[in-house]
Amino acid sequence: MQCSIAEMKVQSKHCNNYGRNLLVSVTGSRIMRVLVTGGAGYIGSYIVEELLQNGHDVRVLDSMLWGDDALEPFKDDDNLEIREGDIRHIEDLSYAMKGMDAVIHMAGIVGDPACGVNEQATQSVNVEATKSLVEIAKLHDIDRLIFASTCSVYGASELMELNEGSFLNPLSLYAKSKIDSEEIILHETHDKFSDDNITSTILRLGTIFGWSRRMRFDLVVNILTAKAVLEGDIPVFGGEQYRPLVHVHDASRAFVAVLEADEEKVDHQIFNVGDNDLNYQIKKVGKIVENTIDDAEVRFVEHKEDNRTYRVSFDKINHILGWEAEKDITDGVEEIKQWMAEEDITDYSREDMRNSEYSYM
Repeated sequence: MQCSIAEMKVQSKHCNNYGRNLLVSVTGSRIMRVLVTGGAGYIGSYIVEELLQNGHDVRVLDSMLWGDDALEPFKDDDNLEIREGDIRHIEDLSYAMKGMDAVIHMAGIVGDPACGVNEQATQSVNVEATKSLVEIAKLHDIDRLIFASTCSVYGASELMELNEGSFLNPLSLYAKSKIDSEEIILHETHDKFSDDNITSTILRLGTIFGWSRRMRFDLVVNILTAKAVLEGDIPVFGGEQYRPLVHVHDASRAFVAVLEADEEKVDHQIFNVGDNDLNYQIKKVGKIVENTIDDAEVRFVEHKEDNRTYRVSFDKINHILGWEAEKDITDGVEEIKQWMAEEDITDYSREDMRNSEYSYM
């Protein structure tokens, strides 16, 4: 039987009486105990690696739907603890937050197709679980909360560049669920009548690409690369639509940069995560893949189902945090090509390499 959040108030008094760790990480920031929900995932596993490299103590809470192979290289690290659990279960969240200083919330149903499979599950996992997570974070005196949102919240816009204050125009259930979660986090972690506020930050990620130990081929750069390598065919649907792109490793660096930043710079702030030079039309992405993979050719296909098109400004994260992307599309294409050759990958449609057919039961 699940415990209510109210019943955990007494429990929480016995969970957070740990002395604060005042050691300093390799970057000069305070070493923290960090919970990463979804830490075995496509981006989450990179975040775990980055945190460990910087000297932080890390706990992962993940449903392990795709297994925990992405964390295999780090399993012997004394600073890593891996827990299987469901973010919809209050007990799992509360147990995972005991003794933590910060939470990086990555877990959820990700992507438009995956969220469309089961709308009720999407609401439960992406929104209702976020409400519970915030309440439990308060009970456990969490200092910082960083949430993974998406630039898809901008939907479709004819503006040259959209910034964090631009009008939101979600065109999918996925984007709507992220907006709802953003509002919950920013509102519920700040109380003008309380001194126990959580430093919360929203990161709106561009379209991710690149190799990861939990590989995904349902992302535009990745799938075009796989098709180019295996079939010599690069089908570009439409092509005029813009997407802001960011490498998976750069995205993980952004989360750690926010975690280690001065609180006044990131408290209740929203940052777009990407690079101004990586705002590309899909047809340009196809051409980059074509130029990188020998004997592959772009094929344009008329397609009107996806109306999203948006160019995004990343000036804020550049100027306030000094964060910049380190990798471009060619880097991502080349590493995926090399990995496919080394691992003899011949099937990019495997269920464990895509989110689009997935839903919580």
